[in-house]
Amino acid sequence: MYLFSRRLVLNGTRLREAIGLSVEITQKVNQITGQQVLLSTPVFSPGTQTLIWGTAVPDLATLEAAGDKLQVDDGFNDLIEKMVPLVIPGSLDDQLRSIISGPTEPDRSAEYYAVVRTSIAAGKFADGMALGVEIAERAKAITGVPTIFAADATGLYGGVAWLTGYPNIGALERAQTALNSDKSFVEFIDKKTKGVYAENEPAPQYVLRRIPT
Repeated sequence: MYLFSRRLVLNGTRLREAIGLSVEITQKVNQITGQQVLLSTPVFSPGTQTLIWGTAVPDLATLEAAGDKLQVDDGFNDLIEKMVPLVIPGSLDDQLRSIISGPTEPDRSAEYYAVVRTSIAAGKFADGMALGVEIAERAKAITGVPTIFAADATGLYGGVAWLTGYPNIGALERAQTALNSDKSFVEFIDKKTKGVYAENEPAPQYVLRRIPT
């Protein structure tokens, strides 16, 4: 299974129109492709005015077929043309990740998603993948919430991410408090991650909120 996402940054003009168009685009994509694409935006995090479309696909052929359908659909392309003036030029990016462990797709009913990213240190690829799975499993044992562990298939080689969905902001806060206050988990992270993940690079974490479509 793969996680595919497409993101762009709005230029800040006519924000209500831009959000309305983004919802229409999401609905159109789902109608044309049969995929269940989610629309979200960062909150309490870097990347304000960023829009992110995400979906899970079983294989790359499914992703290719969806893209081919969208390219030739006039209704979809009309919406994209209306969106272009509202977007910062050059901000459109795609990301493909392979799901390694956890749920085979994000919780589509979740309102919030917590994401943590890092990259595996050179020569530690096997250790980094195994440890990533263990971190996700330990987090689930503490919070009761399943976490996806995924590896970048495009972009930064060795990049990995943990993605967890929550039904509301209260559930997200409780889970983060539980992890940060669990001594054994904190000690495990301190001891096991050193030298496995790149220490000279930032490990960004952010919260996404789903935009109803």
